[in-house]
Amino acid sequence: MADIKSFIKKRASFKAKLTQFSSYLNIVQSCEKLSEVQLIEIEHRLSTFESLYEKYDILQTELEEAVDDPSEQYTEREEFEKQYYSLVATARHLIGMARKHLSRDAAFGIERANVNHLQRFRRIEFLKQHFWARFSQEYIVWLQERTKWRQSSGELKEGTLVVIKDKSLPPLLWLLGRITRVLPGRDGISRVADIRTRKGVIRRAFNTICPLPVSVEDSSTGGGC
Repeated sequence: MADIKSFIKKRASFKAKLTQFSSYLNIVQSCEKLSEVQLIEIEHRLSTFESLYEKYDILQTELEEAVDDPSEQYTEREEFEKQYYSLVATARHLIGMARKHLSRDAAFGIERANVNHLQRFRRIEFLKQHFWARFSQEYIVWLQERTKWRQSSGELKEGTLVVIKDKSLPPLLWLLGRITRVLPGRDGISRVADIRTRKGVIRRAFNTICPLPVSVEDSSTGGGC
């Protein structure tokens, strides 16, 4: 019983962080246009906020396993996730709109300055940074489509080629690996997988794994003479 009370107390701190982030987004939404500094701030806050879910998921899973009847805890999880994903979606929408406005302003400035007059190195560097920014913030996010916690998309299976997100590294240095095992929880839903990489086998949660759209053709077809 003492452990259950401790779990519930810790969970309350996660709920408080949801409220804090919601209040922050309300302030940001009141701004007519975000500056580059505000964009950097909201991106950093969102990155920190997204790491909250993995910690919450571990705590909530332990709590669900500790009680005799977890139905009430399932409802608690659903309410938390509903608010969490809504806040993440709102933050990403604000970031996307801010990038759109800033990119438009930057493009207008470059057009006025005549891009042909820029040094070749600066143009190459600009295009490279633009590519990696869109790749990491749009394409990778698209690969990592989220589903409700109690539903399985069926995408992450043994043998799937994946990219492992690491917020401390640029996308070019993210590890590439292949899933060797998926680990289902007591409810039968898999949320963690073992991945073989060049650094060995590591275990990561699904929310940090991005499956690559690689299709493997059947060797028995198309190979005849």
